[in-house]
Amino acid sequence: MANIIIQAKESEEETILSTMSDLKGISIQQYKTDVGFRTLVEGVNENLYIIPKYQRKYRWSKEQVISLVESLIRGLPIPPIYTCRNSENQLEILDGQQRVLSLFFYYIGYYLDKSKSNSVDFSEIQVHNIPFKEALTSQLALEELHIQLKNEDEKIFNVDYSSLPMEMKRRIDYTSITVIEIKIDDEKQRTKILRKIFENLNAKGSLLTQQELRNGIYVCDFYTMLQEYNRHDNKWRKIWGKEDAAERDMETLLRFCALKKYVRIEQKDSINFNFIIENYHSSYTKLLDKFSEESMKFDKNQIKEYRNSLSCFFDLFKVNVTQSSKVALLESFYIVYEKLGVHKPVTSVIYNKILHDSRYISHARQGTVKMKSMNERWKTVYEIWSGDDKSYH
Repeated sequence: MANIIIQAKESEEETILSTMSDLKGISIQQYKTDVGFRTLVEGVNENLYIIPKYQRKYRWSKEQVISLVESLIRGLPIPPIYTCRNSENQLEILDGQQRVLSLFFYYIGYYLDKSKSNSVDFSEIQVHNIPFKEALTSQLALEELHIQLKNEDEKIFNVDYSSLPMEMKRRIDYTSITVIEIKIDDEKQRTKILRKIFENLNAKGSLLTQQELRNGIYVCDFYTMLQEYNRHDNKWRKIWGKEDAAERDMETLLRFCALKKYVRIEQKDSINFNFIIENYHSSYTKLLDKFSEESMKFDKNQIKEYRNSLSCFFDLFKVNVTQSSKVALLESFYIVYEKLGVHKPVTSVIYNKILHDSRYISHARQGTVKMKSMNERWKTVYEIWSGDDKSYH
């Protein structure tokens, strides 16, 4: 397959930076610019730099923010920020969101009140042509951010941006941070290319979970629906609890949808059957990646069908779901609901009977992603939930 040439223009000079072999015949340009700290953070405040929907949630700790600020003050290099200009002439941050937002927190002197939230999806902040700082202070719980560092004599001194001596503030204001803008001329291929670039940027040395990576790669109507459902559906949030910073809640919903598509029943005789997952090899990661790729082509009716399936399923729960058993047991209920048509309410009696069933327990403790264990769990849930006492083999 032909290589895709990535060209870089720095000032007037054009050089070839790198190649990607799995996109064919498309030219991409990278423009490297060194901007001062103050120029960058004021650009954030003026909504020149924005957080796109495919980005993960902000979840840096205060200690990580302080470490970054120390690097800034001591003149240590800060990794580049990768961006792509959108149709409204804003720079979407492809890589570097955590750093940019942390620098902005330092600039305004506020930080997230972690007693109210462990992570925040900044793509959901409603800006509406007001400064980003104003949007944050009106929509989020914030607390004052104060930073103290030690000098060579082990003396502690305050380095809050607002209280810095003017000479030191000027030096920090003009500290260079590299911003690389990726320009794609072929708008028809833009989404596909951005997915690949996002994947490459986050493929190594990153703390992204598999689902956070998927959120960045598979930008489509299905994912938009599932993300909105995950964040805002009251029934689901009551079952799961508060949003998971690592996107395990989102991944669980994706898992249900993938199983809806790929699970089928193989009937042995009039009584006995087995569940089979198409193209499954004891790896949910590969299965979810395959499903996500296919979801890029889902039409509106297909997306609506998945949403309705989830909504009707969670309507059945009349019990609080315990944390330790959550994913495996919910998955078992969903398979029985979707594939065997059991739509009875999930009461505390049924739930606890399954949770304490010796057969279920033995196949929930080990080999949880093996097909044999899943079969046994799903059949046990079917027997108890449906009230069918038959034994399946």
